[in-house]
Parts: sequence; C-alpha cells; structure tokens
Amino acid sequence: MRKQILAVMVGLTVILGGCSKQSAQNTESTDSKQSLENIESMLQEVKKDTKEIKSGKAYLMLSIYSDNSEPEKGAGYERIGDEKFDPLELEIKGKFLTPTKNLEIEDYVKDGVYYTKTEVGSKGVWQKSKVSTDNKHVLNFKTESLNNKDGILNLLDNKDNWDVTKDGDKVTFKLKKTDELKNKVKEERFKSEKHLKFSEFDYTIEYVFNTKTNDIEKLVYEVNSKTEGATSKTLYKGSLEEINKEVKVEVPEEAKKALEKKLKNSII
Repeated sequence: MRKQILAVMVGLTVILGGCSKQSAQNTESTDSKQSLENIESMLQEVKKDTKEIKSGKAYLMLSIYSDNSEPEKGAGYERIGDEKFDPLELEIKGKFLTPTKNLEIEDYVKDGVYYTKTEVGSKGVWQKSKVSTDNKHVLNFKTESLNNKDGILNLLDNKDNWDVTKDGDKVTFKLKKTDELKNKVKEERFKSEKHLKFSEFDYTIEYVFNTKTNDIEKLVYEVNSKTEGATSKTLYKGSLEEINKEVKVEVPEEAKKALEKKLKNSII
C-alpha cells in the first residue's frame, strides 16, 4: 500500500511540475505578446504626438568642416531657443560658424515680422522684414527636422525599424542602421539632391516617449555625411525639448526700431 501511495505521489509531482512549466511558458508568451503590443501602441502615439507638436525649445546646427577638423571649427550655424510652429513665432540666439571667427546672432519672429541682429565690426546691427508665418521662409526646427518628415514618421508603423530602450518612465525609439533605412534617411535629407553619392553617411533619429504622461518628450536627429571626392564633411543635427511649452516671444525695443528690409523668397 505504501508503495502504491508513493507511486501516486511521484506521478502527481511529475504532472504538476509539467503543468507548472507549461503555465510559466504560457505566461511568458502572453507577457511577450503584450510587450510587443505596447511597443506598437506607443509608436503610434509617438507618430500622432509628433504631428501635433505646437512648440518647444529647439536646437539646430549645420557645419561643413574639413576631415582634419571638428564641426565647431567649420562653416555653418548653431542656434537654440523657443519656437512656436503655427503660426511661426520664435526667439533664437546663436552664431554663424566660420573657421576663423564665430559671429553672434539673435533672431525673433512675431506677428509676421522677422527681426535679426548680426555682428558688424564690434557692434550688433538690427534689421527687420515682413515674412510669411507658414514656416517656409525663416530657418526653424519644424522645416529642418527629420523627425517631422512624413517619410520618417511612416517608419514608426513598423516596430522592426526601431531599437527600444527604457529608462524609468522614458522609452527611447532609435532608428536602426540598415541599408534600407539609410537610403530612406538619405531620401528625406537630400530630396532635391538625389544625384549625390556618399563615401560616408551616418545618422541618428530618436523619439523619447514618457509612459507616465503618455506624451512625446524629445526629438533628436543627426546626419554626418561626406560626398564622394569631397575633402569636407557635413554635420546636420537638431533636437526639440520642453515640447508644447508656452512660448511668449518678447521682441527687444531696439529691434522694433530697426530699418525694414525687403526679403527675397528664400529661407533665411
């Protein structure tokens, strides 16, 4: 009798152990499925939020620099400040980069007027011009950013395009580096220069999403490239933080008194 009881107990142990293992596998599979669904859901929220961004603290940089130099020693610009997208209003400070000297700049757009201050000799000179507020005639984050381009936003529809990292409430989606995705970035960055061929091309595109607030928190893009036969590289990058912050542009009184200058139909 004792042997029969022991045999039954051993049998039950094996059965229960197998059930427990199967249950754990099922739970793991369910958790994995939910995790993937959560990522897909977040990516769609990122896409929606990015399209609906109204303002933020923007950073923009463009530098053309030699192989044996650094971007900060190249020719281009570096700008940081507050932007409101539609209608365009901004308050930006920065500098024009040159290999020998950087020139301080200060830009404002408010009520359809563009104010700019540039260094002339040892002093700053203000100019003002009437501009359209459609984001097309003044350098700004919305028109420059790769994160806002439809071709990049549509990549959010496929979770396999993105590396995902989590840090507390923040989830970062970083575009993977494959030949297919590299070509897509090239296409978006150089739409009007499709003939260009590159000996070097690297990129970073990131979206940072806050799971606690369920909002997009930061946009980042960077492209570092060198065309075939060139002796210089081009760095093109930017970021947007403090997304949807209240932007109140205060134009300095001396800027309001500046002489008005007519602008051609080109981006400033």
